[in-house]
Amino acid sequence: MVQLNQVKSKADFNSILLTDKSIKSTWSVRKLQLEKCSIYNVPSNYTPKAGDVVLIQIEKIANHTRIFSVDNKYSRLYIGDIIIGTLGYRYATEAFHAEIIDISKLHLLTNAGLIGTVESHHSKTNEPTQGKLIGLVYDNSQKKRINLKEVKFPIHLPNLINQPTIFVVGTGMSSGKTTSTARVGKALIENGISVSLLKVTGSVSSRDLAEFESTGVEYTSDFSDYGFPSTYLCTKDEVLALYTTMVNDSMPHSSVTLIEIADGILQRETQMLLQSDIAKASNIGVILTAPCSCSALTLIDKIRQLGYTPLAVTGLITNSPLFVREFADDDNTPVINTKTNIRQFVDIISKRLENS
Repeated sequence: MVQLNQVKSKADFNSILLTDKSIKSTWSVRKLQLEKCSIYNVPSNYTPKAGDVVLIQIEKIANHTRIFSVDNKYSRLYIGDIIIGTLGYRYATEAFHAEIIDISKLHLLTNAGLIGTVESHHSKTNEPTQGKLIGLVYDNSQKKRINLKEVKFPIHLPNLINQPTIFVVGTGMSSGKTTSTARVGKALIENGISVSLLKVTGSVSSRDLAEFESTGVEYTSDFSDYGFPSTYLCTKDEVLALYTTMVNDSMPHSSVTLIEIADGILQRETQMLLQSDIAKASNIGVILTAPCSCSALTLIDKIRQLGYTPLAVTGLITNSPLFVREFADDDNTPVINTKTNIRQFVDIISKRLENS
């Protein structure tokens, strides 16, 4: 096992990465040129920040037994492994809640290398995999500790050109948002409508982008491409600047941008974004995902209160004909199964684009 004592040169860092297979760079740091970085010991006065790139040594394996590497390969974890990941926070109603970073008690929050301190978790989720902070990653050219948010996203609020957007908003986790976004995107390009697929909030994970990329759309992106390990506890300015930048970057590639918003309608950053005039300015409708009729009715009511136009309801609710019937008894918004009736989405969105 490599001893990380004052390793300060590019050559040493490259040597470590090439010779010690127990060091694993996670997907969260894929945007870094690690060959241009160095490892330093952790100073006694270190104050952690979301976005800091760090090394932890695995001490206990529990919930996460594998990680996704920088090249998106699944790699099993072993006690003693050193992983390069990113500090941050996580809000996941079906997994972990982590809103502090305690460097004496670090956990693996996602299999993409998000690292923080778990305060609570869902009863069906195992205890988190645990690691010890052993090093910080520095940029050789600037001799400065690397924080991905600072490196990849200097905060500014660009002017948003009038790009039509459609949001995919759910009642919560696992309601069908990512699958619905991907299927609708695939159907649009198959019918000659150029579309970009974005995920603007959430916690870093390679799964969502992989789902989007598998559709064959020209442009896909998520918040982690811009240095955000997660968007939980970001300021309103950060959330809106990120949203605006991502939509602007999608514009040259599509006539409409389809945007998944993580978690559920009640989540902090979801509320920040949906309540903003910036998000409302070019939005032409919202696709809703829900697991049942009651939650779908609550969601659609809240979306209307915010001033948005519901286009359709989809997600897990479509697995149950009785849930669909219950919803239809109270609301005339179409409930569409993205697996069997995707053409309906194409027709609805085409009409909205014609009228926008």
